[in-house]
Amino acid sequence: MTMLKHGISLGIERHGEGDFFVNIKAVGKLTHADYEYMVPMLESAIAGVKSPDIYAFLDVTEMDGWEARAMWDDLKLGLKHGHQFEKIAILGKTELQHWMSRMADWFTPIKVRYFRDETDALDWLKE
Repeated sequence: MTMLKHGISLGIERHGEGDFFVNIKAVGKLTHADYEYMVPMLESAIAGVKSPDIYAFLDVTEMDGWEARAMWDDLKLGLKHGHQFEKIAILGKTELQHWMSRMADWFTPIKVRYFRDETDALDWLKE
């Protein structure tokens, strides 16, 4: 039996009144079902907070891409909640991931940085 490994693991910590640290690990090829799992958890965590500030650590070192519908889900998440993200630190291992991180930084109001070292990424989020 061959087992395909894919999905999202998500951790959310609240600090103070409205700061949230979100830890996301993406593995394999992300699907619409992965976003159906993640988005309600994020929205539930920030519900009732007037102006949440989200600091996200995104580990994509084992990610292989998205299904088309999952890409759409990611775009919708960004349009709905993008203004609530203060920083996104992306931990990756490929030049394509680095390039996509730079594109996100250029075309969104969110501070996005790419890292190959987890400690550096977490330190930057805490600045």
